[in-house]
Amino acid sequence: VGTTTTRQDRLPDEAGASRFTLLVVMLKVAGWLLSGVGLHTYADPHPRLRPLACRRTVQRWQRRLAVDATRIQGALRTAVVERSEPQPVERLFPGGLSPPAAIRRRRWKDPEATYCLATGLAFLVRGAVALSTSTSVLLAEAHGRLDGPLYMTRS
Repeated sequence: VGTTTTRQDRLPDEAGASRFTLLVVMLKVAGWLLSGVGLHTYADPHPRLRPLACRRTVQRWQRRLAVDATRIQGALRTAVVERSEPQPVERLFPGGLSPPAAIRRRRWKDPEATYCLATGLAFLVRGAVALSTSTSVLLAEAHGRLDGPLYMTRS
């Protein structure tokens, strides 16, 4: 309503009313949370994603994803663990897998949810590198394991 464009189908992983897929949202938020620096000083590690959303939008996405942080972390961890079998997941991350300590030092509205979300996103990004697979494949496997839609993907 109110536009001159017609939209027939919505992507199954489209993030709410935005025009971005869940993969773009997750990668943008991961770029910020896993950088270890603040929202206004981090450098987006994905050059092609830089122009897609402003930093305030990334901050809004982080807050929306934090609602389902425990489910996201569990689904992403399970996807990485199942892909890495039969070897233990510890062999993929020899130094351990934890988000930057800067996440614990900042004041968040919900620090535990933010920490869970950052850990889940670390599994997504670093797990894809360690397993030599794409983040979209890991996210699709994790998305299939979620019991119900994410808060971000509800219309």
